[in-house]
Amino acid sequence: MSAPPVVPAATPAAGVSGAPKSARLAVLGASGYTGGEFVRLALSHPGLHVVAAVSRDTSTSFDALVPGVDPRAEKLPVVVDIDGLAALLEDGAVETLVSCLPHGAWRTLAAERPALAATPVRILDLSSDHRDGSAGYNYGLPEAFRTTLTGATRIANPGCYPTAAALALLPAAEADLVAGDVTVVALSGATGAGRSTAARTQFVELDGGAAFYKVGTGHAHVAEMERTLAAMRPAGTGSGAAAAFAFAPQLVPMARGILLTAQVALASSLSPDEARALYASRYEGEPFVRLLPEGQWPETRAVRGSNRCDLQVTTLFGGRTLLATAAIDNLVKGAAGQALQNLNLALGWPETTALPRHGEPW
Repeated sequence: MSAPPVVPAATPAAGVSGAPKSARLAVLGASGYTGGEFVRLALSHPGLHVVAAVSRDTSTSFDALVPGVDPRAEKLPVVVDIDGLAALLEDGAVETLVSCLPHGAWRTLAAERPALAATPVRILDLSSDHRDGSAGYNYGLPEAFRTTLTGATRIANPGCYPTAAALALLPAAEADLVAGDVTVVALSGATGAGRSTAARTQFVELDGGAAFYKVGTGHAHVAEMERTLAAMRPAGTGSGAAAAFAFAPQLVPMARGILLTAQVALASSLSPDEARALYASRYEGEPFVRLLPEGQWPETRAVRGSNRCDLQVTTLFGGRTLLATAAIDNLVKGAAGQALQNLNLALGWPETTALPRHGEPW
């Protein structure tokens, strides 16, 4: 049995000479879970000035719109509506727009108000609207596509499930070891469904149980996972047809977190030690991906509140099948934290700036 090909880790970006010292931004959807998390992180960033939060209700104070913010803090964002945002953009008071709106909302708004999409120097879209690369958006998964994000002015943030799945499969994909279709099973906390009222995320419905939903290929993230895996594989290689995904997401009674398992046939047999060596080599130096010690498996509480992904990997059935597991916080590495990591890269700042690496297990 031959040793697996070793793919060197990408070099995380350091600060770039000539990078701007500050950036002024506005956040759409700041009252949602993802938007609130982004604002919380951005307010602690030494180079970011969150100028405005966009809301239909401009009578609401910012600290009421984003719970947890200390209203005594200096330079809190103003709350404006869409017309107010347009005025800020026209005056040059905002140079970066971060959209944390529900899926489809930013695409619709940009079509109705094209000046919004055209005016800002930089747009980060945390919805699924442009993850297919449409409208010139770059896919914002730093560990796989870091070089395309430096200086980018249009960034589509990955989904939470696809982030965990991509990081679980990246070393095997880059080494051209994926030889079949992929089965992904994942547990998610209720914040992944957003802040809008829904029966299945209410306490009485959620507490004390777990439930599958959109099993098979019906989940919108399936196409994103398939595209991302195809993009991570070496050009001109592979076993032929692109790998398909079968997906079994589950809603469990916790607020945040994703615990994911990916299983796929390998092009050549690997022992568990060889698989771990491949992953250890690929992720060496990655600030937000940690391969756990042998025998230790990911858990959501260890990464809660952090921008870290914890991984463990082994092989089964004589080394012919890869079993990769991952844990992330869906609101941080799965959404707002990754968006801030992407913004750091786009602006030439050290990509770890203002991002938590340590979890909050209790």
